[in-house]
Amino acid sequence: MIKAHYSKRGIVLMCTIAYFASYFSRKTFAAVMVDMLSQGVLDKSVAGLVGTALFVFYGAGQLISGYLGDRLPAKYLMFSGLMVSALCNILLPLVPNQYLMIPIWAINGFAQALLWPPIVRILACNLSHEKYVTANLIVTCGAHISTILLYIYAPICIEFMSWKSVFFTSGIFCVVVGAIFLLSMCLLLKDSEASPSSAKTTVTDEKIPLFKTFKDSGVLLIFVCIIAMGFMRDGIESWLPTLYSEAFNRDSSESILVSVALPIFSIISLFVVRIIHKGKIFNNEVRGAGILFAISVVLCIPLFILIDFESIACRIICLLLAGLTCACMHSCNFLLISCVPGRFAKSGRSSTIGGFCNACTYIGAAVSMYGIALLSQAFGWGGAVISWIGFCVLGVVFSVLAFRRYTKFLNH
Repeated sequence: MIKAHYSKRGIVLMCTIAYFASYFSRKTFAAVMVDMLSQGVLDKSVAGLVGTALFVFYGAGQLISGYLGDRLPAKYLMFSGLMVSALCNILLPLVPNQYLMIPIWAINGFAQALLWPPIVRILACNLSHEKYVTANLIVTCGAHISTILLYIYAPICIEFMSWKSVFFTSGIFCVVVGAIFLLSMCLLLKDSEASPSSAKTTVTDEKIPLFKTFKDSGVLLIFVCIIAMGFMRDGIESWLPTLYSEAFNRDSSESILVSVALPIFSIISLFVVRIIHKGKIFNNEVRGAGILFAISVVLCIPLFILIDFESIACRIICLLLAGLTCACMHSCNFLLISCVPGRFAKSGRSSTIGGFCNACTYIGAAVSMYGIALLSQAFGWGGAVISWIGFCVLGVVFSVLAFRRYTKFLNH
């Protein structure tokens, strides 16, 4: 029998590897989109629809995944998600029409949704809240490392082969990881995974209707903050290569490569926010998120001013500002998506809350993917940055509105 200490470490490791693979197969389209656009493989509006389809179905799938994640074996849900995502990555480069990419990437979005809520449940059921937060940090960093490697790997594939090879190899990678994950988790969770009936709950928590739980805890207001965060985080990540290419007249390979800076900034910010999360200010996730939204407003204002200048100095400053803003949003994501659902573990609703929270993230992401395409076409990239400022202000406002209820919920 595996000792409990090593079993818990193994659980965190396998969840990290699975989430690493899921991000690699989720971000492939965003990583090569600028090259597909430059080659005329698809139009910008269609590219926006492909990305929006992934986010819409990912968000909707979170609700289903969150519900199932508290009731079905989490490891099988995650394995299914990885296998379907692998198939979508292999199929997308083979379609003869750009519009057929939309339904394929929508299915990939739903498959990707089968990962996060089950991870939340696995970690929440097997770890204390303090260790749960740390484990979430490790899993989230795995996703960012995956993004870094993908944005280094994609230009190499494009240079020596083609954008299609990025999808093919990502699909194969998912199949291998999925098989290793399932075999490992069948051993690790044999005795340790809490079943739906054995989740730690109280009678009082079970009798409280789900909507009342949302309302009384302030989560309904937090959902709006999460939508704003999703718009910012995925909007910047998805469109920065294209923004850099079009605003500063750079080639596609260079534009993809500069995106490596975003996850590096994000990883650093996650370790910082994890440290300060232990203090009084950021221990309240809503207050911490409000501060991060306010900082992002300050960062986006000079970005809007400098976006029309093509000098090297302006390019570097704009990348720095975009990286810092994206880092703030990933820190906000850590607080609202990783930490908040763990607060509901005692009522056996961590996966359900995690599903709702992640669904809201991708409502914002879906709006950003197509909305930023329209704004950049109509008003230039300055118009897109104005929308970033607006959504950050929205995040500040609803963080303030949610603060009192969420604080009362934490102290209950």
